[in-house]
Amino acid sequence: MSIFKVKLTNSSQGLLATSNQRTVYIMGPNKVNRVLKDGETFTDTNYWKRFAYPQVSLEESFLEVIEDDGIEYVDNQQINFPKVYDLVAIASSDFNANHANIKEDTGGSAIFAQITNKNETNDVKVKLNNTEDAIIDLPAGSTQVFNAGDVSISSIKVKNESMENVEVQILVSIMVISKT
Repeated sequence: MSIFKVKLTNSSQGLLATSNQRTVYIMGPNKVNRVLKDGETFTDTNYWKRFAYPQVSLEESFLEVIEDDGIEYVDNQQINFPKVYDLVAIASSDFNANHANIKEDTGGSAIFAQITNKNETNDVKVKLNNTEDAIIDLPAGSTQVFNAGDVSISSIKVKNESMENVEVQILVSIMVISKT
């Protein structure tokens, strides 16, 4: 998700906001109106880049892109993007020491996940969604895949009971949903 700042008082555009106008209603994705207040920041999909410079002229822009996640937004299409976590599970470490916090990092849950134990001699345990009922063994040198429709994953934690560090690579696909 990208971060945007509302700039209704842009001197290049002739001061869209007057002293009486500090908010504006703008139609967002799925035809939902969003209230934008001058000076506020919000996090959402790149749908909103179409109202920001340089996608539109400085005179017509009323949003500033503070942080761009680089994900293309296409009207009426589901957009998925990849994220990779390379964890080094320190020897004899517990779940909380090795954490891929997908929901916090991306604002969404993974609809696909591929978890690879890159170590050829040591097994690890994997906890999904911080749930004690969702702990699986990941043998040395193996890969576990969760396909779309299997389970939504918001968090992946790794426990390493061995006396060596173990590298675990996690590839996830996140579905982007506008917050409108």
